Amino acid sequence: MGSGGRGAVRWTQLAGKEIIDITHARRLGRVADADLVFDPATGQVVELRLAGPPRPFWRGGRRVLVIPWPAIRRIGEDLVLVELPAAADPETGVREGGAH
Repeated sequence: MGSGGRGAVRWTQLAGKEIIDITHARRLGRVADADLVFDPATGQVVELRLAGPPRPFWRGGRRVLVIPWPAIRRIGEDLVLVELPAAADPETGVREGGAH
């Protein structure tokens, strides 16, 4: 398989990488634990979703960390660096989704 002149990586290589938020200097999780969200109209990846910290017991479930695809700054050998907005709460990500 040719890479078409671009950096190509297999999912198995990407899955083991840690996701780091460079804005908050915080580890968010591993790519293997993320859900890829696609735009059904274009087939393009629009965001990653990771299970975040637990919600209070009366709300149940877990928060969902939402990482917009454009927030990915670099994919390195061991890490995926993302830049979340400074105003985003590092405990909940850019926005809070439903239970994961």
